[in-house]
Amino acid sequence: MISEERPDQRESDPIFRSLDPHQRQELERLIAAGTYPAGHVFHTPNEVGEEIFVLHSGRVRIYKLSPEGRALTLLVLEAPTIFGEMSLVGQHFHDTFAEAMHEGVVGVMARATMQQILESHPAVALAVMELMGQRLRIMENKLADIAFKSVPQRLASLLLNLAGVAPGQIHASSAPRMVRYTHQQLADMIGSYRETVTKAIGELREAGIIYIEDEAIALTDLIQLQRMAHHQ
Repeated sequence: MISEERPDQRESDPIFRSLDPHQRQELERLIAAGTYPAGHVFHTPNEVGEEIFVLHSGRVRIYKLSPEGRALTLLVLEAPTIFGEMSLVGQHFHDTFAEAMHEGVVGVMARATMQQILESHPAVALAVMELMGQRLRIMENKLADIAFKSVPQRLASLLLNLAGVAPGQIHASSAPRMVRYTHQQLADMIGSYRETVTKAIGELREAGIIYIEDEAIALTDLIQLQRMAHHQ
């Protein structure tokens, strides 16, 4: 079920932070926001991208499907951000799926409205360009990991990333970090099979690097995970 959301309940998106309060208020009037359930698909490949989406809360995954139906998650988006931005360039077609991973609040604006904002506000256009560049680098790194790293290495890197752990933040006294994803979701993110990921998780658990609590993965040895992630 999709329900409407009041503007004052939404978290501000960094893309639009250069706008003054009046401009942002005008923008809010042009965005229809609602609460979407987990599993809701916002766009699919080869669909004309008539809308740009503003993620206010929740998580959205961007993924592709192979001809055999196997999924590869390219990005996991955290609020606040935008998605569907690739329809602003080229032929205005989406080439991926965008699906809600959890219930969340998402705003929708017309692509033409976003184009007008980009033309009128260079700072917003620059922010969108930087966002697209960041996402391109993430996907390039993912491709390199799939090509050159083993499943345990890719899994270690992913777990650290999902937990929001940066290399400089890791030390011997670091508290455990929790990650709540299914084995299938983790497999989709690293381009592997669920059975292979389940086996790798079991090995990490036996080594004392992680433990399972309430269907979540607790990362207990961040230093060892980092060593695994960067070992060639």
